[in-house]
Amino acid sequence: MLKKFGLALGACILCFFFLEGLCSALFVTREMLAPAHRTLSGPSVQYDAELGWAPVPDFHEKSYYAPGIPLRTNSRGFRAIEEFPREIPTGKIRVICSGDSQTFGDGVGDDHTWCQDLAALNPRIQPVNMAETGYGADQMYLRYMRDGAVLDHDVHVFAVVTDDFVRMPYTVLGGYGKPVLKLENGELVAENVPVPRRSAFLHWLALKPHPLREFRSLADLAWLAGRVLPARDAAFANGPSEQQAQVLDVMFENLQATEKQKNSVLVLLYLPERVADYQTGGISPVWRNWVRQECVKQGIVFVDLIDDFRKLPITWKDGLFIWPGSGQYFTEAVGHYNDQGQQWVAEELYNKMIAVPEAAQKVGVGTAAQAAR
Repeated sequence: MLKKFGLALGACILCFFFLEGLCSALFVTREMLAPAHRTLSGPSVQYDAELGWAPVPDFHEKSYYAPGIPLRTNSRGFRAIEEFPREIPTGKIRVICSGDSQTFGDGVGDDHTWCQDLAALNPRIQPVNMAETGYGADQMYLRYMRDGAVLDHDVHVFAVVTDDFVRMPYTVLGGYGKPVLKLENGELVAENVPVPRRSAFLHWLALKPHPLREFRSLADLAWLAGRVLPARDAAFANGPSEQQAQVLDVMFENLQATEKQKNSVLVLLYLPERVADYQTGGISPVWRNWVRQECVKQGIVFVDLIDDFRKLPITWKDGLFIWPGSGQYFTEAVGHYNDQGQQWVAEELYNKMIAVPEAAQKVGVGTAAQAAR
């Protein structure tokens, strides 16, 4: 009797494991086949031989992120509803914004990115949003030198998060290949260019990490890999390596030299992230301190919003970001600034810029006192 009961119990357990595995596999298959991933696999992004990927020019979809939340690019591939000639229109102050998805505005409409919000604070500002999702600091630099420096402008805001420096050594990211900056005889050289095209299957697979993590076996393997290979994260936690510091030094030097030739002001903006900068610690402080010192050395205007972010009440901080289940936002928008967060960044940046005489003069404000009036 006990033997039969044991066999029946064992059969039930095996049946449960089989059904659980089958349901898990069916769920993951459905999620893998669902067209939910819109960041780097969406129709607004295309292969670029010099940058890895770039926005599709003249793209427009009225409900790209959610019903009524559009995405539009102009003929240059900038996120904008207008075209930008080389010359600055009379009476306008042109501000170019370089950055990654936080600057591009994943999840918000064209009129609600922090770059565009600058125009609401000062109607004379003509914002030029040339950010792109997933970019490292190296790709921001390369794109600006290729597509942005040809435009006359008054201010160039080079906006970064810590992850933008972490991405720089990668040759593959987000299903695309990417260039890597190296130094040769003191000059910056882009390696892995032309960027190799990846197969459509590998591109699709790389952009589907979240459903695959539903398999506990893969989740456990990923955890084990993180335990066995912690050296990379530990290295980044100590700030840039000597080689990367040299690359960044020349990169910032070239940016500053270009702005002086354009009679423009370079502003390096350090943006907070919901996870990395919610509390003190992590790799952010080391990188911020290094970038701050670099900006002082090269005379670059440095604006750091992380300390201001940490001083906010918890409910206010939480209210600056898109959270899971927020309306019908696509999955990858989670963790990016919502409309309120974009507005907060714009206001903080503008107020700090007008407190710096050289930047204040460029945005049409002589002094902070004038701005207050």
